[in-house]
Amino acid sequence: MTDSPDEQRWSLQGQLVGEWAAELKSSWHSARRAGDKRRCIVDLIEVTSIDRNGEAVLAEIMSQGVEFIASDVYTKHLLRNLRSELKGSRMKGK
Repeated sequence: MTDSPDEQRWSLQGQLVGEWAAELKSSWHSARRAGDKRRCIVDLIEVTSIDRNGEAVLAEIMSQGVEFIASDVYTKHLLRNLRSELKGSRMKGK
């Protein structure tokens, strides 16, 4: 994680699965403070696999307005699906 006055950037590597997904969630809650208005970017370029636990953490993070960077087709597809599900759940909540 890189902190600057106007941005917080998370660069993830390896597998976002099981205990590593739980670790990201824990670290996220520790580092992101309520009311923090800085731009937040999560770089997924070096992530090699994502399981359901990882998807759930990404969905939670996405709901907070985070920007994602992804390069491979699978991760881009996954992020599109998570965005669609998030929009759908917001529409149902209205």
